[in-house]
This record gives sequence, C-alpha cells and structure tokens, in this order.
Amino acid sequence: MSFRVVGRLFAAQFLSSAGTSMSTVALAFMVFRLTGSVFHMGGILAVSTLPLVVMSWVGGAVLDRYSARNTMVLTDLARAVLIFAMPFLAERLVALVYVIAGLMGVCTAFFNPGQVKLVAELVDREHLVKANSYLGVSRDGAELLGYLLGGVLVTYVGYTLTFVIDSVSYLLSALLLVGLPRGSVLEGAAPSIWRLLRESPGVLKRLWLHPGLRTNLLFGAIVSAAFMMYVPNSYGLALDVFNRGPAGLAALEVFVAVGLIVGGIIVSRMKLAGDKNRYVFWASLVMGVCLVAVSFSGFFWLSISLLGLAGVFSVAVVVSSVTMYQEAPAVAEKGRMISVRAGFGQLGTAGGFALGGLLGDVVGITQLFLVAGVAAVVLSVLVYAPHRVAARRRARAAWSSAMGEGARRADARRAARQAAEAGPAAAWAVTAEGDTAWASAERQAIEEQP
Repeated sequence: MSFRVVGRLFAAQFLSSAGTSMSTVALAFMVFRLTGSVFHMGGILAVSTLPLVVMSWVGGAVLDRYSARNTMVLTDLARAVLIFAMPFLAERLVALVYVIAGLMGVCTAFFNPGQVKLVAELVDREHLVKANSYLGVSRDGAELLGYLLGGVLVTYVGYTLTFVIDSVSYLLSALLLVGLPRGSVLEGAAPSIWRLLRESPGVLKRLWLHPGLRTNLLFGAIVSAAFMMYVPNSYGLALDVFNRGPAGLAALEVFVAVGLIVGGIIVSRMKLAGDKNRYVFWASLVMGVCLVAVSFSGFFWLSISLLGLAGVFSVAVVVSSVTMYQEAPAVAEKGRMISVRAGFGQLGTAGGFALGGLLGDVVGITQLFLVAGVAAVVLSVLVYAPHRVAARRRARAAWSSAMGEGARRADARRAARQAAEAGPAAAWAVTAEGDTAWASAERQAIEEQP
C-alpha cells in the first residue's frame, strides 16, 4: 500500500474521529442537561448502535455488491447532514435525538464494515495487524484531541458549535476518501442485492460452523454487552458521582483515548499468531477486573486511570477480532462476513448500553461498575472455556492420527496446531457442491463429542 493511500485513509479517519469525539462530549452534556438521567444517555447510545445489528445484513450485501470506498463516502455525507441537525432538533424535542441517533447508526452500519473491508483490500495479509493497529492509533489520537477540544468548546461556547464542527469533519473525510482506490472488484456479472441478501444466512451458517469465528461472535454479542454497560455510567461517574462537569467528562475521555493509543502502539508490534480468541479472552479478563476496581475506587483520577488501562487491553480485543475476518479468503462474501461480525458486536454493545443505563439508575453508578466487571469476567470464561477444550481435543486427535500414519513429530505438531486453530482459510475451502471440506470435518467432530 502506497504512502499516499495510507495518508489519505489515516487522515480521513483522523478528521472523522476528532469531530465525533467532540460531539460525544457535547451529546453527553446536552442529554444530561436536558434529562438529568443516565437512562436517556444509555437509551440514546443503544438506539445509535441497534441499527448496526438490524442493518448488518443489508450493509454486508451492499459492500459485496458495490465499492467499499464509495459506500463510505456516501455515508460520510449523510452523517454530516444528520449531526448538523442534532442540536437544533434536540432543543425542540428530546425524542428527536433518538431518531437522529438511529439514523446515524444506520450510516455507521455501512461505514464501519466498509472501512474494515477496504483495509483488507488495500493491505497485504502480513501487514494487517500493523495496519489495523495504526489505524486505531490514528482514530484514538484524533479522539484524544477531540475530547480535549470538546470539553473546552462545550464549557465556553456551548454544544451547538461542537456538532457543527463534527459535521464539517465528515465532509472533509468524504473528500479524502474519494481519492482512495476502489479496492477489489468482483469478476463477471455483478450479483443483485436481493441475491446477496438471500445468500446471507449461508454466510452466517459458515461462520457459526467455524469454531474460532463462532467463539469470536459470542465474545462480541455476550461479553461485550457486559463490558459496555459501563459506558453510559462513565458519564454519570464524571458528572454526578465526582461532580467534575464538562472538564471532568473530557478528562475521562482523554484517559480512555490515551489507553487506546498506547494499546494500539503495543499491539502493532505483536504478531497475534495462533488462536486470536486467546488474546480476546485474556484482554477481556483484565478489562473486567479494571471495572471491578473502579467500583471500589473513591478517587476520580484513579477511576479514570483504571478505565484508561481497560482501554489499553480493549485494543487487543478489537484488532484480534477484526484481523480474523480480514484474513478469511472468501472475497465474494467478505463484506457480509465483516458485517455479520459487526452486527453481533453491536448487538452486544446496544444491549450493554441499554442495560447499563437502566441498571445505573436502579443500583447506582458505582455499583454498576462492580456488576459489569464481574459479569464480563464470568461470561469470558463461559465463552472461551468450551472453545479451548474443543481445540485441545482436535489437536490430540490430529496428533494421534498423524503419528499413527508414521509422520515426523514436527509434521504431527503442525497438524495438531492447524486442527486446534481451524483457521478461516480452511473454513472457506468451498467445494463445487457449495459445502466446505473443513465444515464437514467439523460437523463430524461435533457429532463425535460426548
């Protein structure tokens, strides 16, 4: 990938993220001022993410039919109009914030998977982890700047200007994306959207049959729900529990952003070899412990430092998961694969936002962090343990089979490792009958399990 392409992609990411983080501070302050409740904050966050679940099928089909770059440009333009209207409509009726948040979520359902797919098309396989990490650093660095500016702007000039600036950032991002290559183009006649939509359940089935991808889907839908309960309550933590105002809210976001940047730099120097769900599991455990520690912390700066540390490890979760799907060789289905994974992740995120906002009002903000942290740890173990046990069983069976056939120990170890990991490439070794060699073997292994 050329420097020009990298520069445009990262610059577009930087502008969009900087504006979004400023409007995040403004949105939290505006909603809390208009309603005085974390319930509405959680509800609005849930509404903004729920369309990513509902629209994941459509977004994936669009990305498999049309250019990811062009899709991203159009959604940036739509978001520019929506975010510009946000403050003016909110002051008339708070319910309209839910409508705009939902439409923003629809746009994001097309944009985010499009970005993941475009990176996979423009970056060679061995550099995917580094590219994803650096893209995250660019995004998080922009968010750090945006949160700082957002806190200052909201404090001194109000939240309306913040939304206007975010609108401009989307326009600039769209202009930068226009100059990027289109990415891969399918050969032959382009399939219709309806055909791609009809085939989408088959894509989900193949994802579910793959043990590693299935486990990652569960991490996204279940474990992330527990962890994301803290997000709407983090605003209440700064504004209510510690009474720090917009400056405190901005400081919280800055600490989290710094954690994400540090995490991106660290992960960019890792290969994330082997079972990527292993990295997701251990990172999820650490994040859960951080949330538990926040519940026992009576100090503002210690609490936001712990949330920053959780941000460091969340990068390993995101990059590991994204890279798994980018490495899958099913070019014709990659948009739907990525969108399905995004849909599962946003299902967990939306559920976490809604449940977190509700429980925050019921049990209290501080106790909510304890509930979220314990739930994240327990659910991580419940999701990963069966995957790990099954992987070990496959490895032992492959080792025994290879040694029984007279293979060398090095070859037997390689076979055991491949059987344990059951990588994405094996899952999409499609036969002429539309089945996969791996899927057949996996179904047999599942049937033989006690």
